Amino acid sequence: MHAKAAALYPFRYCLVLLAFLALASCGALPGSGELEDETVLTNQNVDKNQMLSMINSYRKQNGLPALKHDTTLDDVSQKMARHIAERDSMDTWAHSAFGLSQRLSKASYANYAGAENLGAGYADLNAAFRGWQGSEGHNKNLLNPYVTRVGIARTNRNTGKWRNFWVLTLARPKADGRPVLQ
Repeated sequence: MHAKAAALYPFRYCLVLLAFLALASCGALPGSGELEDETVLTNQNVDKNQMLSMINSYRKQNGLPALKHDTTLDDVSQKMARHIAERDSMDTWAHSAFGLSQRLSKASYANYAGAENLGAGYADLNAAFRGWQGSEGHNKNLLNPYVTRVGIARTNRNTGKWRNFWVLTLARPKADGRPVLQ
């Protein structure tokens, strides 16, 4: 091999290697889509008996009557859990007294009282419940003397900041009668 050609050989080899690496890495460039995760929302089962046991034990410790599980409130909770999971945020107009009233009305759930607790990031029901107990406003809802029913839901999100979204909806349907002011 000629001395000049032999000196260029390593240089050509490096160019070929660099070109190969550049082509191989094109699929990993930001925005290419191949390695980016598509957001997937998954409704998760929540142990309703565990939830009822936790909340009713807590209410009993505070001199309040037990709540009954309500599947309509589970559905209302699930829709809200998906709503906040889609946004990866609990900051939404739907999380207001007006928003809850609208959602209960849309579910044909005539009621005298309603409240809800949202949570994000909690890995399990125990953590969500402890979080609600530790928040003044959420705790007030757990100990609301005017509600008689409860529903709960959880939606997971595979991408984003929070991943786990919880909604607990409490209400007093008209079928349970008017609340007695205390």
